[in-house]
Amino acid sequence: MRHIGPAVSPGSSTQERRSARPAPGSGGTITRHGPLRSARTNLRRALLACAATAALTAGSLGAAHADTGGDRHLTYQGRTFTVPGSWDVIDLGTRPDTCVRFDRHAVYLGTPDSQQDCPAMVLGRTEALLLQPVARTRANERAARVTTNRTDHTYEATAPGLAVTASYGGDRQRVEKILSSAGLPVASATPAATVRAGAPTAKAALPDDATSFQGKGFDRCAAPSTTQMNAWKGASPYGAVGVYIGGVNAGCGVTVDAAWMQAQYTSGWKYFPVYVGPQASSDAGSCGGTCDVIDDPAADGAASARDAVRQATSLGLPAGSVLYYNMEHYAPRYGTLVRGFLESWTRTVHDLGYRSGAYGSLSSIGADLVRAAQSGQLVPDVLDFAKWDDRATTDDPAIPAELWADHQRIKQYAGDVRETHGGVSLDIDANQLDVGAGGTQPPVQKDTALAYTGARSVAKGTAAALSAKLTEQDGGAAIADREIAFTLGAGSTAQSCTATTGAEGTATCTVPSVDQPLTERATVPVAAAFAGDTAYKPSQTQAELKLQYTTARAYGLAAKVPLPLLPLTIAPTPDTGEIRTAGATTTAPPCTASVTALVLSADAVCATTVTRTGPTTATATANLADARIGIAGLPVIAVSGLEATATSTCAARTGSTTLTLTVAGAPVTVPSTPNHTIDLGVAKLVTNQQTSTADGIEVTALHLTGPTGIDVTLGSARSAVHNCPA
Repeated sequence: MRHIGPAVSPGSSTQERRSARPAPGSGGTITRHGPLRSARTNLRRALLACAATAALTAGSLGAAHADTGGDRHLTYQGRTFTVPGSWDVIDLGTRPDTCVRFDRHAVYLGTPDSQQDCPAMVLGRTEALLLQPVARTRANERAARVTTNRTDHTYEATAPGLAVTASYGGDRQRVEKILSSAGLPVASATPAATVRAGAPTAKAALPDDATSFQGKGFDRCAAPSTTQMNAWKGASPYGAVGVYIGGVNAGCGVTVDAAWMQAQYTSGWKYFPVYVGPQASSDAGSCGGTCDVIDDPAADGAASARDAVRQATSLGLPAGSVLYYNMEHYAPRYGTLVRGFLESWTRTVHDLGYRSGAYGSLSSIGADLVRAAQSGQLVPDVLDFAKWDDRATTDDPAIPAELWADHQRIKQYAGDVRETHGGVSLDIDANQLDVGAGGTQPPVQKDTALAYTGARSVAKGTAAALSAKLTEQDGGAAIADREIAFTLGAGSTAQSCTATTGAEGTATCTVPSVDQPLTERATVPVAAAFAGDTAYKPSQTQAELKLQYTTARAYGLAAKVPLPLLPLTIAPTPDTGEIRTAGATTTAPPCTASVTALVLSADAVCATTVTRTGPTTATATANLADARIGIAGLPVIAVSGLEATATSTCAARTGSTTLTLTVAGAPVTVPSTPNHTIDLGVAKLVTNQQTSTADGIEVTALHLTGPTGIDVTLGSARSAVHNCPA
């Protein structure tokens, strides 16, 4: 891999096809691959497909047959997988040198050989399966399990006697369907373990200098076997090996484990670990239109870094190791995208305790990172550039001497060559390393902007979700994995919580139960703060939230009857008064046993208001046992069992009235509908009178109005909830 395609660098003119020649100082041979290489690859693929078909026909791989829909049913280790009939099915037992590749549709059956015949370059990721037999143990005799890595586009499944690795490109559903067809519980797949800044890492098996080396190194798609590595250790000029630790575009997948890494280190090898994640474009470098691409530079860079650190930790690479991002050659128009991605990659790698490296063409990534470094942007700690000019040196006129000057460079000086050392031939890319144990490139603190994005209305006694978005002030890129501190209220009543920004830059925390005082303006201040770190400057923001509150009032009766000689006025009685609160209250003045006046009498008159929180609710109730209105010139009005209720929440306002009514001694049927009017000639009687207010409702059970200003109210209830969410 680490193959940058035809437009590698200004030095690409030196990539002539040459005949075999001795490797300098090694006694080996080096062969440049020409156009015949692709023909040989196609021929081998055809032979492998034929061998797989013959093996299936002979039954060596279990029962298999195609259905009318073009699918193939393949039974392996007791499970039947339904795969597209167009996919190659390859028996690794009969073709042990097959390169297991996840950049083409295929099903591989068996255990990959330690000496796979892989090219130096395989890029891209598509739908493919590797089915391996495993020894039955107490652990894997349990129910089948599936894990998923959305960053790496893989599923890993285990079942009695079976291990499955499934990759996907743009058709994840197809792979899920294949796994489900074999009874593997893909629907309940658990995410692969993630790593976060500050989290403890697994005990490293390798020393701190595992990625420090000065001298020549090589890399290839699939790692050589220990036997091959031993043969090259004494006979080749190389002392470091590039190993692929993951990424959605790693065509050969991960072909090493912690034991292999330990064995090679013990033999004297050092490493440059390479992660091949999303690329600038689907046709970047040697992708050929199949590579997964960067969608969101900040989010994808951080996600790739977290996955790379997880993979590195599992392989025993300690904190402080350099992890290299493989970015294929890209067109100049993608420069801003790549710089933003690698900045996010570098920052997250640093946060997780590792050093950052980046590989790519000198003419694309090299030029872009030089400009980024000169402008003060955060850049990778080690620059690994490709320029195939056969000059094994890390110096280049295009890279200023003061940049990446402290043992912080690798140069890939030759690519896609076949070398033979110690009787072992491998397809490789050749590199010159000058990587020390030095520190990281010092980051330049960037200005940040913090904007409050959470709830605009809060209610006492209920939870409040506080949110803020952290971005770079210049350009607005989201900043992930940073802690934001929130404060609701001020002084002795302040409530606080903290949260970490996600990939989109937003942090959200919850105050479990708001407990803030009701002010005259019914508002509560909220503040959010980012303390800053080595990469970003601090920032703060403030907002004013509305505090939900209720108002309510109820009274039993009131009257104004301007009689010629003796006018009658009865103030609201009993009266709760105007209630304004953000909390839970009950107001119930003593009931009035009786009211006796010249034209009005009533018994057992009461009024109550009740407010609640969670959700905010206000209810006002007025009632009386019976009442009589006798005004000269009007029929006598009598009521009993009268009650008016007004209830308000943020969701609804409702009112109701109950009463029994007689007019001039005759019973009157009162409908439940509001605002029922009874014509008394010179006066008007309204039952269940309801009036909407701005934030609530007012209900009057019975309202009499007449000439000369007669106004009698029996049972008045009013409630409202203010500052509800929009």
